[in-house]
Amino acid sequence: MIFDTKKSKSYVLGYDLSDSFCQISYLSSDSDMPQTLSVLAGAELYNIPTVLSKEKGTSNWYYGKEAQKRIEENGDIEVRGLIEKAGKMDMIEVDGTEYNPVALLSLFIKKSLSLLSMEMSMELVKAIVFTARDLDDKMIEALSAVVENLGLDSCDIFYQSYEESLYYYMLYQTEDLKRQNVVAVSYDFGRMYVYMLRYNRGLSPIVSCVDTSYYDDLALADPELPTSQEKIDMMDEQLSFILRHLMENTVVNSVYLLGNGFRSQWMHKSLKFLCTGRRVFLGNNLFSKGASIAAREKISPSSFASDYVFLRKDKLFYNVGMLVDKSGKEVYHALLDAGISWYDAAASISVILDKKPELKLIMTSVIEGTQHEELLELKELPQRPERTTRLRIDLKMKSEEILTVYVEDQGFGEIFPASGITWSLDVPCKRNIEIENII
Repeated sequence: MIFDTKKSKSYVLGYDLSDSFCQISYLSSDSDMPQTLSVLAGAELYNIPTVLSKEKGTSNWYYGKEAQKRIEENGDIEVRGLIEKAGKMDMIEVDGTEYNPVALLSLFIKKSLSLLSMEMSMELVKAIVFTARDLDDKMIEALSAVVENLGLDSCDIFYQSYEESLYYYMLYQTEDLKRQNVVAVSYDFGRMYVYMLRYNRGLSPIVSCVDTSYYDDLALADPELPTSQEKIDMMDEQLSFILRHLMENTVVNSVYLLGNGFRSQWMHKSLKFLCTGRRVFLGNNLFSKGASIAAREKISPSSFASDYVFLRKDKLFYNVGMLVDKSGKEVYHALLDAGISWYDAAASISVILDKKPELKLIMTSVIEGTQHEELLELKELPQRPERTTRLRIDLKMKSEEILTVYVEDQGFGEIFPASGITWSLDVPCKRNIEIENII
């Protein structure tokens, strides 16, 4: 699917999922930067509380701020922890009935997406990227079930971590903001998360990765800042110490302070340190914006994005391709690009076999810069004249470090019927260098 800016206007979405609140950002085909959906027209109120309520004794459900209001004023039954429960597949009892957590999460996401009706029709949405802090296999499985429940077959769906959303957000920022390392600090009271985006500009493409750390030292106020100035000063002192230690011997160009925890700008000492030689930004919609940028890049990569690749443990560290004949010239045909999540890595191609009954995959490590070939011998392939055998090749990652190649003999029309023979090969994609040693 191609993000076509020449025809009718279309959109991609970034959906930030957390059990406290969700956000939706969108990027239109005629825009360079995303916007975040506000729950109140004309205001910058981006957070949609991740809560459902059920009116007692009826089948009426409500979500977000309306649900919060009804719980307080009407005594509706409160349902929270939707994302965590969906990931664990914990059944939820509401008003004497047990509900599938995926069904309730589907209901919440469906209702929240209805907010977009003032901006666009869902029929114009070409891709959605769901982003979350904790995105494991069970969470992806639950979200895949949600997508199926909602019938979102008309657009491409992807899932990614907050780390990757930070990378994509910075991809669209000016070079002076990402010339060196970037730090994003996320604090909504309780645990504080710190993400450091680092670049190795000595490699081509430029390799990017994110180090994540968290701190409970600031968990002095939940759910809001303390009234005591002494405690606030203590929090400021703790934050300043953490940031100084984190950035010791490290050059950081830009810092992003994210979340409700920073809204009151109580961190005077910390800000004085951060603003010395750095650009500092306050906000809370970076991850949803980064997810919407990722949605565009995944379906229609920009030219400048090819200069960068994002790596982490769940990513493919190799470019995978093969040499094919085009108009009498042997050219490289890319099949899989490094930086794709292993669970999203899949490709298919049909080729006409030239001479030898074998296939060669070219594996190029973006870290080490080395290249090697993986050979698959097509044993027992029926003997036919040259260029009269069509093969279908499917590639899919079996795990983080195993690529499986499936090949099927499709014959050559009615002249040489398909034999039905298939071959498979497991290709190791093991990385010899740990991520922390890349940059």
